[in-house]
Amino acid sequence: MTVILAATDRAHLLDWLASVFLREPDAAAIAALRGPLGQRAVTDLAEAPALAGGVEAMLDALRAVHRDAGSDADAALALSARFGTLFLGAGGPDAAHPYASVYEEGRTHGAATDRARAVLDAHNLSVAEGTAEPADHFGIMLGALAELSRREAADAARASSLFAAQAAFARADVAPWLTPFRERVDRDDPTGYYAAAARLAETAVAAFYARETD
Repeated sequence: MTVILAATDRAHLLDWLASVFLREPDAAAIAALRGPLGQRAVTDLAEAPALAGGVEAMLDALRAVHRDAGSDADAALALSARFGTLFLGAGGPDAAHPYASVYEEGRTHGAATDRARAVLDAHNLSVAEGTAEPADHFGIMLGALAELSRREAADAARASSLFAAQAAFARADVAPWLTPFRERVDRDDPTGYYAAAARLAETAVAAFYARETD
């Protein structure tokens, strides 16, 4: 299934997903997502039902966490604890580590890190200041796709080549390990928020960048 979404809209969705996997949510972010901002994200994807449904699943899980926690601040604490267990190593060696190298070589900072860094360098992209993660971190990779989508939207003359660069990166360096990563998140996320985010990310990468014959 290929979804045609305007490059700007694609960038917004990928940027948001990148932020979900790069940092814990705070109370303000939870309050915003529970309000009109979250519903607008669903509405904006009305022409892509699979993506809209994925966002809705994330919001449903977020509302459930909030109900159990009782406040935005306590919901943020609950999700931050789950983030640490899933993505920061607290869950042990078989946790849902968000690095391509883990799924290729069983360790971090492997060949996948070097390949992802080469792609970033080729497009003059850099990891945001204060982000101490290697280039093959899932959030970094989604952020790179988002930035290339923004450039695609802004440069009609290079739009085709910029989309091709995204597709090549997604197919070669993101998609091959995304399913086992998502499966680990599914297994270890009883709140469902990060599991829904991983499913949405997997759906989005396939929808935007899969070959027509896939």
